[in-house]
Amino acid sequence: MRFGPSVRLRSQWWAIALLASLLVIVLTVDRTLLRLDNAVYDHLLQITPAGLSPGRSAASSSSSPSSPMLVGLDDESIERLGRWPWSRSVHAALIERLQQAGARAIAYDVLFTEPGDPDDDARLAAALGRASAGGTPVFLPMLRASGDGAGAMPITPLRAAAAGVGYATVEPDADGVVRSATILLPRQGAGAAVSAGEAPDRHLMALLARSQGNADVRARTDRPGARRIPLAQGGADHPAVSAAAVLAGEVPPELLRGRVVLVGATATGLASRYPVPGGPVVSGLEIEAGLYQALVSGHMISQAGLVASLALALVPLWLLMGALGPWRPFPALAVFTLAVGLVLVISALGLMVCHVWLPPGAALAGLAVAYPLWGWRQLAVTEQFLRGELQRLDAEPALLPRAARDDAARSRGVGGTLALMQAAIARNREMRHFVADRLDQLPDPTLVAGLDGGIVMANAAAQRLFAGMGINLDTGPMLPVDALPDVQALLSCFRRSGSGEAIAFPPEGPGPHTLEVQRDQAHFFLLGMAGQTSAEGAHAGWVIRLVDISEAKAVQRQRDDVVQLLTHDMRSPQASILAVLETAASDHIHPLEREAIRLYAERTLRLADGFVQLARAENLDYRLEEIGLPDMLIDAIDDLWPQSRAKAIQIVTAGDMAGDEPMVVLGERSLLTRALANVIGNAIKYSPENTTITCTLTRDTHVDGSIWGRVIIADEGVGMDEDLRARMFERFHRGPVGLGPKTGGAGLGLSFVHTVMVRHHGTIACRSTPGQGTAFELSLPLLAFR
Repeated sequence: MRFGPSVRLRSQWWAIALLASLLVIVLTVDRTLLRLDNAVYDHLLQITPAGLSPGRSAASSSSSPSSPMLVGLDDESIERLGRWPWSRSVHAALIERLQQAGARAIAYDVLFTEPGDPDDDARLAAALGRASAGGTPVFLPMLRASGDGAGAMPITPLRAAAAGVGYATVEPDADGVVRSATILLPRQGAGAAVSAGEAPDRHLMALLARSQGNADVRARTDRPGARRIPLAQGGADHPAVSAAAVLAGEVPPELLRGRVVLVGATATGLASRYPVPGGPVVSGLEIEAGLYQALVSGHMISQAGLVASLALALVPLWLLMGALGPWRPFPALAVFTLAVGLVLVISALGLMVCHVWLPPGAALAGLAVAYPLWGWRQLAVTEQFLRGELQRLDAEPALLPRAARDDAARSRGVGGTLALMQAAIARNREMRHFVADRLDQLPDPTLVAGLDGGIVMANAAAQRLFAGMGINLDTGPMLPVDALPDVQALLSCFRRSGSGEAIAFPPEGPGPHTLEVQRDQAHFFLLGMAGQTSAEGAHAGWVIRLVDISEAKAVQRQRDDVVQLLTHDMRSPQASILAVLETAASDHIHPLEREAIRLYAERTLRLADGFVQLARAENLDYRLEEIGLPDMLIDAIDDLWPQSRAKAIQIVTAGDMAGDEPMVVLGERSLLTRALANVIGNAIKYSPENTTITCTLTRDTHVDGSIWGRVIIADEGVGMDEDLRARMFERFHRGPVGLGPKTGGAGLGLSFVHTVMVRHHGTIACRSTPGQGTAFELSLPLLAFR
């Protein structure tokens, strides 16, 4: 079974939509496009509002007490205090200085996992205890366990004296950039908070934030798993001082009072340094400062769940496929651009407003796959359909001779399709040229118009006609005529003959429509409008033809004048002559002269009457009605009863005069009755006395199934030879004067009969043999009755 392009496009649309959806689901679950997601994340993080990134917030300025103070074990401190590692008494002194300056809390990011000098360890433990007792809790780090190994904790005296112990591990992503941190490690089972003797499960910055924050901060640090740190450009904006300067008393206590202090290594070769999104390589202490600030401000970025990620990936894909579908397509590139923009905007809004990261990589990949794949399949199906249609067109018989076909048209692929297209275009141009030439050869003005009335073609005769009216249609047969007046404007130059009404366009129905119009009193036209249909049968336009009947109308006027002359100007004097003959005294006019005058006057009247009746039969607008053929035959016989009785001629009827089925015709009663009377009158005129005229009425069925009524009028007169039968329907041609009795007449009777029968779509025939009589056969189509 061969499916159309619409069905194939729908099936392929569904296939592409389902395959792209499956690909998006796999990419989302597998996180294959993590690098792309991270790249988008890094760029979006650079355009986030100032309140999102703690490194760029107003609270991070050196004058804000809510921003953590960094105390760096920097190159200056190493130079002034000696090589690393320092004695733990130095660390104790630093903690004491910070506590004395009024620090609110201290995160001392230095590992003390191995025992040192007992006195120094004792002094450091005492410093930790005094700080915590004085309202400055100190939190120490530990090494987080890797794999199944155990983590390295601070030595017992320090762990017991510290306010808390948490891991301070920095976890770069696969590309080495630090974007996230694990705030709370998942624990097996449900237990209480960690005590000093248990393995800690929170990040060091989480412990610090919990000690300084409210219930909301504590709730945020109770959710396990990794979350992203909004490190747009690291923590470089946080205020920092050197540890050596603090120990030397060079830092004003006001700078430290009420601040959270982070102590950690920043010296070259001592501190670990990591790249952050869109920023320089920074120390781990600066990353921890950014983490702390995000925890306190509530700007930590959560990773969206699987359901939300799948929704972001699938919804834009289906919107794209729905907009580009085969039902109601939209501009493809615009829809694709909008879909990509929608994905990026949703990801950006989730990051900026909701602090949730929705990775867009899978969604962008689905769009990038579906858009070109659907476009390719559309082009492929279209190319296949066009090639098939063009091949069928190429195989059709050509109206005009064609040159040898190009071999490229027989090849497969786009090249062959283009060759077929070029051949079809050339063929269409040749056909248009051919039609235009044939239109120009038509003698009558002809226009081809579209459904909207715009002119498509105008032949040379039309151009000449309207040029005489001041309208230019001469644009060439091969050129469009969009700038020309439409059909309605051209038809406004004419009016209906008689009524003077405007011509409506388009007419009702496809036509053809014919009406008589006139431009002025001397120019008349027959206007014909016929609807044109396309190959599929749809109404496509109009063909309009104007036939100049000005000469015919002039002849008609002359004929009307002659008829008027005959009906009044000639008949009236002849009737007056006859009246004078009747009233004049018998002794005033010789009897022979009186008879001759009467004979000529009556003949002139008959001639005028015959001519008027013939003109009426030829030009009268018939008033058609349903008439019984037997009734008209009886009426004609009755009208001729005086003539038949004068010659003792018997007129008999035969055949289907009173059949079961009526013999009804559609015609003009008076003309048909007179035509029958003329034939019967001729039979009486040319028949000897004491003879019989037989009128036979029969019903015949033609080959096409139509039913006809036939009247045969046969006499027993002198008959006619072949030459006379050939000329009997000519005007002013009389019957056989030399063979039969002498009769008078104008020679217009049979011409009248012939005209009436033709105008009623009937026939008349004659069979005659000299000396054996004549038979006239008149046939008319009957109306069908069921």
